[in-house]
Amino acid sequence: MKDINYYIPTRVVFGAGRLDELATVPLPGKKALICVTSDGLMDKLGIQQRVITLLQQNHTESVVFDRVMPNPTREGVMAAREVARAAGGDFVIGLGGGSSIDTAKAVAIMMVNRGDLWEYASVGSGGRKQVNGACPIVTISTTAGTGTETDPFSVITNEQTGEKLDFTLDAIFPQIAFIDPELTLSLPRSLTMYQGFDALFHAAECYVNNRGQNRLLDIFAIEAVATIAENLPRVLNDGSDLEARSNVSYVANILSGFTQALGSCTSHHIIAQAIGGLFPQVAHGATLLLIAKAYYQRVQSLLPQEFDAIGAVMGEKIDPARPGGAFLAGLSRLMDATGASDLTMSGQGITHDGLAKVADIAANLVGFECDSYDHPLTEQDALEILEKSWR
Repeated sequence: MKDINYYIPTRVVFGAGRLDELATVPLPGKKALICVTSDGLMDKLGIQQRVITLLQQNHTESVVFDRVMPNPTREGVMAAREVARAAGGDFVIGLGGGSSIDTAKAVAIMMVNRGDLWEYASVGSGGRKQVNGACPIVTISTTAGTGTETDPFSVITNEQTGEKLDFTLDAIFPQIAFIDPELTLSLPRSLTMYQGFDALFHAAECYVNNRGQNRLLDIFAIEAVATIAENLPRVLNDGSDLEARSNVSYVANILSGFTQALGSCTSHHIIAQAIGGLFPQVAHGATLLLIAKAYYQRVQSLLPQEFDAIGAVMGEKIDPARPGGAFLAGLSRLMDATGASDLTMSGQGITHDGLAKVADIAANLVGFECDSYDHPLTEQDALEILEKSWR
């Protein structure tokens, strides 16, 4: 048995209708900054006001920051911090999907640290300053996919440099995560698809990167991949299927988050995040899907046993003549069945002349040290994956 480090301190409140418990659960402060996206969706759906009312019932005041972008930015984080400070906020709530929650996490860092957020980025052009904690965080998920509700990461874009980087520290594990599948019923089909595949990639990447070192991670990852492969098509065929929505929420927002907290995603995420940094209009899940087939065709032979094991739980047979090919086969089948294979870079507004810059940022500013492949990828590998994905 290998040594295992396990630290996931988030209290998860999961189940249909359980958002109502926000009115009674002990909260970590008395005035919350609520982060929501700029599209006004949380307000239109009535979820934002419902949260404000539940907080009032729990004797807690709130102020809303409603300028979160789809790929959250450094500028947005700094603006949100000023709103929170001016209002006397003492904790933050991320309401929505990964963008709102990651913004809330980064704001939590800046509520107790001076200066600019990028001074605390530990890679790329970041200043690499020591982060001295963060204020408490509560999350309320209306999507199923990011896993940020139960992990110690926040992904933020620097709009000036085009970098999209992870901020990682235990202090930004949320204290409480409300995961109410009823809140996902109104999620558009496209976002449901992007989020579902994002969760699948989180689990699959962490599994292959783990290489059997942490059996607990393997258990979480295999359950997540199998459940998403079975239930995501159901959700996309019928968005009102609460049972399937609940199954996807359970693994996407909880188990996939656990796998990330225990392990590490691969360069698939690094390259995809570089795309999102340069082309911020593209949803994160879409960036992953756009390069997925070319990426896994390139790397499947580097860890064939692990990729075949993940493919097997998706229902694929292992072919000795195609080492590592089971995952790509299962992924391709799932992408074709859900319409994800129809996505194109050009259709998402990604320009061909930007691909070299994406590869440069991914390989050189961020780096592929996260990978456990025996033969690490290079900038040229990244560019070839991007070129092969282009259409």
